[in-house]
Amino acid sequence: MSPEPAKESSLAPLVLRLDPRAILGVTLAVVAAFVTHRGWLCVSLGLTRPAEITLGIVTVAATLWLTEAVPLFVTSLVILALELVWLSPALDPAHHGPTLFLNAFFSDVTLLFLGGFVLSVAIERTQLDRRISRALLRRAGTSPQRVLLAMMIATSVIGVWMSNTAACALMLGPAASMLARVPPGDGFRKALLLGIAFSANLGGLATPISSPPNAIVIRYLGAEAPSFAVWMALAVPLQVVLQLVLLVYLGRRYPSGVKAITLDDEPPLPFGRPQALVLGVFVLTVAGWIFGGALSISSGTVALLPVVVFFGTHLLRAPDLRALPWDVILLIGGGLALGAAVEQSGLAAWATQRLPTTGLPPFVVMGVVAVFAVVVSSVMSNTAAVNLLAPVVVGLEGVPSAPLLLVAAFACTLSMPLPVSTPPNAMAYGFSVDPAGRGEFTARDMIVPGTFLTIVGLGALAAFTKLWFPRFLVF
Repeated sequence: MSPEPAKESSLAPLVLRLDPRAILGVTLAVVAAFVTHRGWLCVSLGLTRPAEITLGIVTVAATLWLTEAVPLFVTSLVILALELVWLSPALDPAHHGPTLFLNAFFSDVTLLFLGGFVLSVAIERTQLDRRISRALLRRAGTSPQRVLLAMMIATSVIGVWMSNTAACALMLGPAASMLARVPPGDGFRKALLLGIAFSANLGGLATPISSPPNAIVIRYLGAEAPSFAVWMALAVPLQVVLQLVLLVYLGRRYPSGVKAITLDDEPPLPFGRPQALVLGVFVLTVAGWIFGGALSISSGTVALLPVVVFFGTHLLRAPDLRALPWDVILLIGGGLALGAAVEQSGLAAWATQRLPTTGLPPFVVMGVVAVFAVVVSSVMSNTAAVNLLAPVVVGLEGVPSAPLLLVAAFACTLSMPLPVSTPPNAMAYGFSVDPAGRGEFTARDMIVPGTFLTIVGLGALAAFTKLWFPRFLVF
């Protein structure tokens, strides 16, 4: 009797990644942790022990994120672990226990992401994305540059009137339809997704209700706050300029070899009850995001509506839940937990109090505040960054409050270098039309154009502050 052939293992061979970039990233992270552990920064920088530990965690996180030595969501889990076992014991246990970081990691924003992803899946499942895609292609044409422009404009306009998360969720569905026939590796794939994410971010500039930082600034200014029309006169030209810069940049950095963007010949499903349900829930969810604050209902609570309705009615099922990009949700959770540590440890206050503004002209002070706002917003939410900066900059002598606070709010919105920097960035980073779930680009593919747009945005903001804002604000 011949022996049975050995069965081939279904497990992929275990391969340990040892490329130079990973080794460099891990080495730098270990060195940063060691220096922090030894307490060498306390004396040289005048930091408290919790603030010093937080600076070490920020350095470790930034190193691992930038080098991609480990997957980005693993870095987020490393952040949470370091906060729980290293930072938490150094904080006052009466006010800052481990739940501070757990609550930040699994926060209201996590539910907001979950709801946004579920909305996007439902739009794609009912083929509403095909309807939107066909409507856009009928009006914009089929050339990649025109399609990219149309998608960016649509995303930005939608982002003006609803949350950037909702705008991104709505437009990623049509993006999937448009990319179905675009060859893998073609530049249009990256350009389209990055254009949607960055345009959703830029939509937050346009009106007082476009993003939370704008509303916070309005609250601080009180009677000095610009009217709705004046705000749009200030912000919309800046937004348009940056949209055009982004369009040209993405077109040149990611050229496409495709002559025309086409859709499947198969018509979309007829409009029936499932489509009506998704459309109705989408409208209600967006309305809740816009007006929920007046009813003391958080955005995360509103985001539960599509999750409960779509899974409760079996429009979506358990496999759809398991297929959601949970790595992106973990990624943004790490960013939120890091922001909580920066704020609660005193590191943010320490940095804010050391802003070099004494004796400087008002325009230079605004530049310093804008750069600081961009840096802080890269590792914590722009809402938290504005809440941190507003009470400090209002107290600066010799600088009018209105333009200074507006510059701070705009700078926070323009900060988008990392996948963790904004919700649209994270959603685009986790988006995939590949059945295997592989993303369309790496973190470095987002960091380079995101950093470029942030720097150009700061330059444009400086020019508008000098030449355009004085027409509407008292300096």
